[in-house]
Amino acid sequence: MPSAETLLTIGFSTHHLEVIPFMREEMERHDVTVLEEPPTPGFAEMIEDHIPVEEYLLAVDSQFPLFDERMCRELQRLRKTGKAILQVEPYLETLLEIHELFASGKTPEDVLAVSKLREVYQKEREATGLLIAFYAASRGDAFRGVVEAVKRFARADAERLLLRERLRAAAIAPLAGHGKSLFIEAGYIHYPLFTFLRRFLDGAGRIRIRHLLEPAVRRHGGKRRNLGPGDVLTLHYSIHGRIDEPLGDLFAARSLVYIRLIDKRELLPGDEPTPHCLDEARVNRVVDRLTFSDCQRLYRAMTREPAQDPWVVVSRELGLKREAASSPLP
Repeated sequence: MPSAETLLTIGFSTHHLEVIPFMREEMERHDVTVLEEPPTPGFAEMIEDHIPVEEYLLAVDSQFPLFDERMCRELQRLRKTGKAILQVEPYLETLLEIHELFASGKTPEDVLAVSKLREVYQKEREATGLLIAFYAASRGDAFRGVVEAVKRFARADAERLLLRERLRAAAIAPLAGHGKSLFIEAGYIHYPLFTFLRRFLDGAGRIRIRHLLEPAVRRHGGKRRNLGPGDVLTLHYSIHGRIDEPLGDLFAARSLVYIRLIDKRELLPGDEPTPHCLDEARVNRVVDRLTFSDCQRLYRAMTREPAQDPWVVVSRELGLKREAASSPLP
């Protein structure tokens, strides 16, 4: 077991380029970096600079290619200083194993027969099914039905999240028994990791929480974590198990506006070093003041004009000044 002085820092952040300087500071302060990703072929060779980053990334299914490329080079630099770097994400590792079984011709019954795969498969199947149901509902015109679909998915997503963080905490806790400090990468929504890790350590080790982008978020007038209303809803379900119905309805309704307004591109730091933080703060400033009726009106207006810039629709419907409501980047 780790001693009470063993330091474990959970760094909550996003997979955006702007987070890397903040993450670098924490990684350099710790002996071991624990990445939020499953083991991948060629990773050990890549961080030792035995194979090119570009070659390694060819086999990686990346949602954030610019971030991943820059992060790989950061990890190579870190490794040269003697730091240890580990990939620890048992849920996603198990999910990849399930996909490989299906690709080899196995059936759902074959997967369910394997105890270590069963729970992951069941949670993933339930959440995916409800996500598909949300997409189906969003093609209709019944706003209340879409809101209910958002809430059903958020509940299932929270259940999936709890399993994911429990498995990850169980895998990380033994790493703290070697007396070395750990920096643990985690997305903002993965806050239950802290709860499970504290439980598995049972008082041994000292857990420290850092919201890596907090200085940038506060500079833009946002909260410590620039979470959208959909993520806030999911966290309510995962941490508290429930949410008051009117508040749940409001978060779900706001999320339907938020997902239209948020910039989904991978933005590059420039004159503005944290463009995603700026974008998230601006969107949240708009959606945080919306009533349920506002959301219904905006959702229907944006649905009627799918080719129109959502910010133009919101500006018109709410009577906002263009500079206050416009998208922060061209």
